[in-house]
Parts: sequence; structure tokens; C-alpha cells
Amino acid sequence: MNTAIDEVGAVIVADLVDPAVLDRLRSDLAPWVERTPAGSRSGDPEWELFHGRNTVRINGIAAKSTAFLDVCLDETVLGVADRRLIPEGGSTQISDTQLIAIGPGEPAQYLHRDQTGWPWFNGLLPDGPEITVIAMVAVTDCSDENGATRVVPYSHLRPDTDDLFDPANAVPAEMSAGSVLFFSGKTVHGGGANRTVDEWRCALHLSYLLGWLRPEEAHAFALPHPVAAALPRRAKELLGFAEYNPAPHGGGRLWLVDFEDPARVLESAHREPNPHL
Repeated sequence: MNTAIDEVGAVIVADLVDPAVLDRLRSDLAPWVERTPAGSRSGDPEWELFHGRNTVRINGIAAKSTAFLDVCLDETVLGVADRRLIPEGGSTQISDTQLIAIGPGEPAQYLHRDQTGWPWFNGLLPDGPEITVIAMVAVTDCSDENGATRVVPYSHLRPDTDDLFDPANAVPAEMSAGSVLFFSGKTVHGGGANRTVDEWRCALHLSYLLGWLRPEEAHAFALPHPVAAALPRRAKELLGFAEYNPAPHGGGRLWLVDFEDPARVLESAHREPNPHL
């Protein structure tokens, strides 16, 4: 899989997520989709265009679905992220957990690279480090007709040019529910147009990030601390409830509480009062 990402920029693994896990994910998130209005709530015209006027976006999935851990800790999903990111900085974290439901009539999203959220690295394209890798989980079938993510093959090997972002260069990543599209943060892509009358395309955008960068999502505010305290150690690390330790790459520990690992502080807070929480 990593070889395919290295060569093409993206790869689909069919039927990766267990159907029972997928059913739980759908069941947990359906009420959130139903009561969340479509479109951006930022008030910024650019974000409104990017997010789509008939697209529902749900964040903080770790706090909303018991199936989330099964997906983010999956051996294959996490394995792809770790193999691409750990050599660049010692640890992996989760940047974004977002269900994206593209509604009927939504036009195609403009093409972009996910690593643009950390713009300093754009000047290093295409030879800079891998800073983020994405697992796009098909919660429903994703077709060209209902808005499957469109990917520009080999774009991760090219610097930014106007022609690179031409929609004519993109191909739809069609996949059945439970399949996963993996792609580099350098890969040019975007949500497709939903040309159906009544079909919603749902996919979970799960992005992993180098441990020493600021993630897109503020997990410490999205996930209640009693819930976070009960998470497995690896999940705490991924969601920012544990320290960043760069070993064996050198450098110092980051994200500490009085030089203590936040995971220990968090766990002790639910055994005895703690002034930090």
C-alpha cells in the first residue's frame, strides 16, 4: 500500500472495515447528520465555498461513535500512517476526524492538497517530508455519480502549477462501503459533484499528522476528559492526551504538564482531585 502511495499518491483497499463496525458507525452518527445543518458555519465566503452549501460535516467523531476506535486503531489503517509518519518525526497523532456527507446537487469541491493546512511545507514540494496521510473511509458506496473523492494521480510528485489543479486531471475514487482510500497530504484531490436526486455520499475523513505539529481538531475540547481517561494508551497518544516523545530522533518532549505526561495527569484526575483539570 505504501508503495502505491509513493508511486501514484493514493490507493484504495476494498472492504477493509468490518461490516459490524460500519453499521455501528452509521447508527451512532445518523442522528448527528439529521440534526446538523448543511454548509459552513464560519461566516467566511471562502470556507463556505470549500465546505459546500449542501454538505454536512460532523467533527469530534471520537466523542460521538463507539466504533471510532475500531477504525482509527485498525492495524492496516494505523499501520499505513505510522510507516509514513514515524520516520519523519517519531510519532503519529490524529489531526481530523470528520464525517463528510455530500448532498444531492452539490457541485465538485475545488482541488487542493491537505498539507496546505501547514503552509510552510508547501515551499518544499514535492521533496519535503510527509507530514499528513489520510484514510477516507467509505461509510456509504462512493460513486462518480454521488460525489466520490476525485484524485489527481502523481500530483504528490509535482510542485504547485495552475494546470495541476485542473479538474480534468482528476479521477473518481469509486469504492464500496467499508473500503478505504489512503492518500498523501501532498496529493491533489477534492470532493466530487453529487449529481443524484436523493442520494447522500458519506465518508469518514480520518487524517493522521506528525506528532510535533498542531492538529486541525482540538480534541481536548471535543472529547470529555472522563471518556479520554478510559481510552487505550495508543488512542490517548493519537488524540493528544499524551506527551510527544521524539525518541529515537533526538529533540525534547513536548505537550507536558509540569514536565509530566498528560496521560498520567488525566488518569490521576479521575482517582483524586487534580488542579490542572
